[in-house]
Amino acid sequence: MPETCPVPSAHKTHSTTGKQVFRRLLRMLRPFRTKILLGLLLLIVSSPCELFPAMVWRFVTDDIVLQSHTSPWLLGLFGFSGRITGRLGLLVSSTCWLLVIYLIGEVLGTLESWILNRVAQKFMLTFRNQVYHKLQSQSLGYLQGQRTGDLMSRAMGDVEELQSFIVNGIDVIVGEALMWLATVAIVMWMDWRVASVSLAPMFIVYFLLRRFNAKIAPIYKAARERLGDVSTRLQENLSGVIVIKIFGREKYEARRFAQATEAYYDEQVKAINARHLFFPFSRVVGFFSNVFMIGVGGYFMIHDGVRAGSFTPGKLVAFRAYWWRLFGPIQTLARVNDMVQRATAAGRRIFEVLDAPDELPDDADARPIENVRGEMELRNVSFRYPGEISGKPSPLVLHGVSIHIQPGRTVALCGPSGSGKSSILNLLLRFYDPVAGEVTLDGQDLRSITCESLRQHFALVQQETFLFNDSILDNIRYGQTEATMEQVILAATAANAHEFISALPGGYETKVGERGVRLSGGQKQRISIARAFLANPQVLLLDEPTSSVEPDSEAAIIAALDRLMTGRTTVLTSHRPSLINQADMVYVIEGGRVTEQGKSEELRLNDGWFARFMLSAETFV
Repeated sequence: MPETCPVPSAHKTHSTTGKQVFRRLLRMLRPFRTKILLGLLLLIVSSPCELFPAMVWRFVTDDIVLQSHTSPWLLGLFGFSGRITGRLGLLVSSTCWLLVIYLIGEVLGTLESWILNRVAQKFMLTFRNQVYHKLQSQSLGYLQGQRTGDLMSRAMGDVEELQSFIVNGIDVIVGEALMWLATVAIVMWMDWRVASVSLAPMFIVYFLLRRFNAKIAPIYKAARERLGDVSTRLQENLSGVIVIKIFGREKYEARRFAQATEAYYDEQVKAINARHLFFPFSRVVGFFSNVFMIGVGGYFMIHDGVRAGSFTPGKLVAFRAYWWRLFGPIQTLARVNDMVQRATAAGRRIFEVLDAPDELPDDADARPIENVRGEMELRNVSFRYPGEISGKPSPLVLHGVSIHIQPGRTVALCGPSGSGKSSILNLLLRFYDPVAGEVTLDGQDLRSITCESLRQHFALVQQETFLFNDSILDNIRYGQTEATMEQVILAATAANAHEFISALPGGYETKVGERGVRLSGGQKQRISIARAFLANPQVLLLDEPTSSVEPDSEAAIIAALDRLMTGRTTVLTSHRPSLINQADMVYVIEGGRVTEQGKSEELRLNDGWFARFMLSAETFV
């Protein structure tokens, strides 16, 4: 970890509107357009099947029961052009048609739903992986400037919200919209007067919906942000549980978590209040269409009587059936609209991640590097961490640093805590770029080398070893996943780890627990060294590799490091004289500047920081 690392300010993005979110989603759905068009075609074909029953009810009422013969085209269809006569025969024929059309619609609807749901799931699989890849490819500066819990909330919770909408909402919106338009066309064809009066309240609901969207959108946005706060608080508390328990801060952290959850609860209550004000009111307004339909339709039946073009009882039955197709989508779309607003808020947060600029892009002409000698150099390098402090750029942590590292040699970086040693390691790995000067490998600026190929030639052994919650075997061959068991054992033996691994009940298949919690610090460090042995890098970086291990493991670790360093370019930071004395060259870093450089025995003769440090360290030992 760097000695001084201010939190970078979060990236700034322009406000994304709901329309922009869904336009981008539509563009991302283009690879699936063939299956989507097929699903929509099936939806269009199956929709009339759901509208057909009301026409049968009208026919049964007017042409069979009342024998008013107001639907000659249905009479021809159900009577097979005169081959079926009699009221009973027509009733049997019409009910058979009703069943056949229903089954056709059910089959087509099921097939449509199956196709579109598979497309939605495949799209979300691709989308979720895209979000993960973006996070993995981001620079340390970006990731350290974000809250881990909030990023997890975006990558999981927000994507899940978007998935819920795409899987359960899109086909509902398209299907209900098509059904509503087809129903409007049918009722207008049957009687435009009754249809016009029945549709009038629907337009009022439309304007209410627009008002609701304007009110609910910022509430859902705030709710997603508060959920990110909850995720952050939970992630930090679980990661720092030992510190919390040591200092007895359980109640304090419980209060902080309760504050975060209550803030999320408050935003959710605001959304609930808005929904429960809008939805009942829209239903009441929408229900007036039913009142107008019955009232106006009944009036025309009384006034016109039974004659050609009049409003018949069969039409009233059909209108009553279609009313659910007119009013039902209003309720459905109101519910789906609520889902749309949540998905929009989630989509904005996800696209903020996807749109975040890559802070360490490869140069346009960057090339992979294959054969590496291991010569590295910092040429007049100045560096500051990204971000601002009190509205100003963070201060420089390195000032014109020049360091030359010969291939196959060992260089030690010494100096007080916070002087810039770990920052130099970060620059050598190109976790960051300098603000001035250049860092080179074999004479090439690191920016001219692709990051992926660059880091294949490096290995890093850190002060705090990170192990994945997997087996010891998988952790050792993390950098060489295809390594044989024989190669793994050789690497573990060279790292003085094979003996203790073999003594474990599960041997190399032993699960290490989260962050290696089931192993001691020395054991974890030796597994880390074995991992570096197996990777076989040309350049080795050691960041205080023995500072966090128990004394009885230190000798074994130093012996393993001696073997690991042999023949490799090595840069190390350490407060252990035994490691520093092995260096071919020592650079003393104070206040971000090189104040001393030379061999260890030469610097001991000077009256500088290094001589005082070594005297103190050896006296303490």
